[in-house]
Amino acid sequence: MLEPNLRAPHSPACMKHSAVLAVVISLILTASEDRADDTNAVPLTIGSAEAAKWIGKQVVVTGVVAQVSVRPSLVFLNFNRAYPSNLFTAIIRNKNTDEFENLTALRGKAVAVKGQIRDYNGKPEMELTGKSQLKVLDK
Repeated sequence: MLEPNLRAPHSPACMKHSAVLAVVISLILTASEDRADDTNAVPLTIGSAEAAKWIGKQVVVTGVVAQVSVRPSLVFLNFNRAYPSNLFTAIIRNKNTDEFENLTALRGKAVAVKGQIRDYNGKPEMELTGKSQLKVLDK
C-alpha cells in the first residue's frame, strides 16, 4: 500500500508533471542545438549581390574586389563595382590593417570574406579584423 503523500506512478498528477518536464527538456535541447548551429556550423556562402538579404547573419561573401579605397582610418574593399555603385563592402579599420598583406593588390581579385553582415546607410558591409576572414580565390 502507498503512503498517503506518494502518488501512483500513472496518476494524472504524476503524468502532468512528467509532461511538463518533457516540454522543458525539449525546449532546453532545442535552444542548445540552435546555439550550436550559430557557433559550429559552416557559414552559408553567398555572392556579393545577395548580401543585403543576409543582414545580421554570419556568412561567407564571395565576389570580385572592384575598388580598394585607403582612407586615414579605414580601408574599403568594394565588391563588383566601384563606390557608389558597389553591391557590398568589406571594411578594415587601421588598427587591423597589419593583419593583412598588400590590400591594394586585391583589386580585380575574386575573394571570399567571412563574418557578420551589417547594414551601413542602406548598404551591406562586413568588418574584417583578421586575415582568417579573407581568402583570395584566384591565383
